[in-house]
Amino acid sequence: MRDYLKIHSGDGNALSPDELDLLDALAKRAIGELGITEQGDKNEVAARILSLYAIGGRSPDEILEVTIRLQRQGLAPGGRRSEFPQPKRAAGAMRVRR
Repeated sequence: MRDYLKIHSGDGNALSPDELDLLDALAKRAIGELGITEQGDKNEVAARILSLYAIGGRSPDEILEVTIRLQRQGLAPGGRRSEFPQPKRAAGAMRVRR
């Protein structure tokens, strides 16, 4: 996950080696706790951790807890729903455009 984090850390906001170590460890812990095996899902977890870290104001434990909670709820980074679990749609949520 370290390579993913390094590549996606953004222009001009390069992470230090210590920050990369921390985020890599968080990603591995979350992936292990969630039992994730698919690379796309692993990248989703890493992206969420990177986003939460970039926002600031959270401890590593909070970042881990929020990442795991949102992943279990099926919310992908950026607020979209991931494929699993299937999204729950409110009645009338789908509108037909004419």
